[in-house]
Amino acid sequence: MARTSITTSAELTMSWLPSHTLGIVAPASAPRIPEKLEQGLRALASDGYQFHWNPKQLTKTGYLSGTDTQRAAQFNQTMNRTSYLLAVRGGYGSLRILDKIDYKTAIRKSGVLIGYSDITALQLSLFSQAGWRSISGPVVVEWHEITSNMKREVRRLLEGKLPHPVKGLKTEREGEFTGTLLGGNLSMIVRMIGSRYLPDMKGSLLFIEDIHEPPYRIDALFTQLRHAGILEGLGGLIVGIFTRNESTESETRGMETVLNCVRDYSWPVVSGLKYGHVLPRHVLPVGVPATLTANVSTARLDILESVFA
Repeated sequence: MARTSITTSAELTMSWLPSHTLGIVAPASAPRIPEKLEQGLRALASDGYQFHWNPKQLTKTGYLSGTDTQRAAQFNQTMNRTSYLLAVRGGYGSLRILDKIDYKTAIRKSGVLIGYSDITALQLSLFSQAGWRSISGPVVVEWHEITSNMKREVRRLLEGKLPHPVKGLKTEREGEFTGTLLGGNLSMIVRMIGSRYLPDMKGSLLFIEDIHEPPYRIDALFTQLRHAGILEGLGGLIVGIFTRNESTESETRGMETVLNCVRDYSWPVVSGLKYGHVLPRHVLPVGVPATLTANVSTARLDILESVFA
């Protein structure tokens, strides 16, 4: 069996199994705390994951993990080796390399990208350009901090199983709709408007979250969605967390702003999704059919296909 080195300060070595190995990619920012990358890699190894990571491919460039050319090349090379990609972290930078991704290889290989926040841009672009279904889930630098339940959900999705239904949501507007589950970080989605990389949102169930966005900026983001015709075509909205533990009042005002921005539409709206820049949070597939049910007595999200269907 061939072997590959994972270059960290401790020179970890894992077995190389191309069909099951996670490819670690760094398309956005470098870790704020380098030690967290090593801690995350060790946690992945402890959980039984095989992975490939070569940090020598990248050179930290300002707030990015490398130049645009370096980051795109590292992503494309890793995609050539394995179909299972896991992002080091989000931050910023994925938008800058959408036009440098090898979508022909992505179409041929098919695969899944795990990450959230800034990684939303790549997940939606890979869906629109290559049909990839992804996992909005943990990144490497937080793997040593996530709960066992989050780990189980990631592994369940990677094994091609359906995630557990998301229950305990709050109905803000009643209704039921079945459509493609798309979403992630709201700011990233809005920044993709007008590009060929944003999927057609018509008839989709949109799940959203954001961080450090005051109410007037949330209003502006939704106004842009409205002007772009995206809100009109939605099938439903699933609202996650719009703060980072600043205060309950901040979260309340954020939710009030969202509801005010979508009051003129008829599709179902639910809130209370534990999804955002917090731990623990829900792990959600991207690009799969799902059913949102919202009525007086219950509100839930049921995933209908696996990420590999």
